[in-house]
Amino acid sequence: MQNVNLYIETSIHGPAKKPGSYIYILECVRNGEARTRDGRGAIGETTENALALTALAEAVQRITEPCSLRVFTRCEHILNVMGNHWARQWRKNGWRNAKGSPVKHAELWEKALCGLDRHCCLFTDEEHSYTRWMQEELKRNRRKPA
Repeated sequence: MQNVNLYIETSIHGPAKKPGSYIYILECVRNGEARTRDGRGAIGETTENALALTALAEAVQRITEPCSLRVFTRCEHILNVMGNHWARQWRKNGWRNAKGSPVKHAELWEKALCGLDRHCCLFTDEEHSYTRWMQEELKRNRRKPA
């Protein structure tokens, strides 16, 4: 099984709703050589959770074969949800949480889970070698006129 790393960074941190952008890098090592693909996007009036979840859903759709996937994100919401297996429980409960309330961003969670279901996944907030570059890219893109 191939090892793949997914690195996610967002321009928004915390619950504040404002325009934001995301960037992700998919890294696969083949024959001792790292190969990467990246993606990015922007959303008006959103939160860190929605940005990181959008990046996750988009990135996992690009992985064509089952793999051992390690996801690096600083989004505490995604780390908690995936670490506690809540998303799969929400899906079983018709996208309702333990209190019976509708889950925010259920359609993004469904898209992410559809992509994650065939992989062996680990989520972590560890620092990585792409962090600074990704943060600089987000800052540079934020300054560009629309």
